[in-house]
Amino acid sequence: MEFLYAAELKKRFSCYGHFYEWVLMTGERAKCRSVLEMVDRSILQENPSDLSEREPDVVVIMMNPGSSHPKDIYHIDAEIEYPHSSDSMRKELVLTQPDNTQYQVMRVGVAKGWRHIRVLNLSDLRDPKSGNFLQQAEALAGIMGGHVHSLFSKERTAECSHSLRRKGNTPILLGWGQILGLVPLAEQCMQRIEGESTCTVPSGVHPLLNAHPSPMLQSKKLLWLDNMLQALED
Repeated sequence: MEFLYAAELKKRFSCYGHFYEWVLMTGERAKCRSVLEMVDRSILQENPSDLSEREPDVVVIMMNPGSSHPKDIYHIDAEIEYPHSSDSMRKELVLTQPDNTQYQVMRVGVAKGWRHIRVLNLSDLRDPKSGNFLQQAEALAGIMGGHVHSLFSKERTAECSHSLRRKGNTPILLGWGQILGLVPLAEQCMQRIEGESTCTVPSGVHPLLNAHPSPMLQSKKLLWLDNMLQALED
C-alpha cells in the first residue's frame, strides 16, 4: 500500500474528541477523553457533535488517549460523575490534533475506504507516559468507583453499547499494545465485546495483548500496516 504521510492525512481527515473532567467520589479529579471521531473532510461537519450519534464505518480500541487535548486552548472540560445522570448518548466533540498512532489508523482507513473511524480506549485517562498511566489506573482500582475510567466498566454499559455500533458490522480493530500491565483492562474489554468480530495483529507476549499500531521504526510501522490489512482480508 502507499504510505501516506501526516501532511497528506491531515488534509483528508479531521479529528474530534470528547474531553471531560472526571470527578471521583473522593473529590479527586482526572482529565479524560472518552472517544475520538476521525472523519473524512468531505463529510459535512457543521456540528461535529452530531458524529457522536452516528454509526461509524469502523471502531478501533487502543490503550488510552495519551496526551490528546483540544486544539482550542480556552476549552473547558465538562465535569462528569459516574453513574452518569444523562440518558443522552450525544457528546460534545471538539477539534483535536492527531498523533502518530492515529495516523496509522487513518492509513488503514484510506486503504479500506472508511470515511468515519471511531477510536475508543481501554481507559479514558489522559497521560502520555504509559508507566504513569498504569500506576494511576492501579491506584484507582483501590478506590470506590475508581474503575469507571474505563468505558468497558459495567456502570457504562449503555454508553459502551452505543459507542460500539457501526455500519455493516465491520470487525472491531484492536491495537492497545503489549504492556503486561494492561491485561486486567484488556480482559474487561474482551468480556464486554465477547461475540463481536475483531481484528488485530497478535502479540507473542500475552493472548490478550496485541501489536501496537505505531512502533518507533518506520519498517515496523509498515509491517503493522501490512499485517493488519492482511488480517482484514482473511
